[in-house]
Amino acid sequence: MFVAMLVLAVIYAMLYKGGSGFAEGARFGTLIGVFAVCAFVVHNYVNLNIGLKLTLEQAAAYFVEWTVVGIVIGLIYKPALPGAH
Repeated sequence: MFVAMLVLAVIYAMLYKGGSGFAEGARFGTLIGVFAVCAFVVHNYVNLNIGLKLTLEQAAAYFVEWTVVGIVIGLIYKPALPGAH
């Protein structure tokens, strides 16, 4: 999970367009949350037959988790000043 968060921090930095760290991070985290739900939770539901209740609980947990991670990344990330090397 830590490595995944580091990779997402790099992706965030590559896509950062400026603006509020909280808002940009929430937007990024929401997109990652939707990706996680579609790529993992729905996959588990279809292939592992885990049941609808567990699927919905996982979907909520993954979505909130990755949204919070995105917000934290957005609040921590500070772009380099133009011309600073």
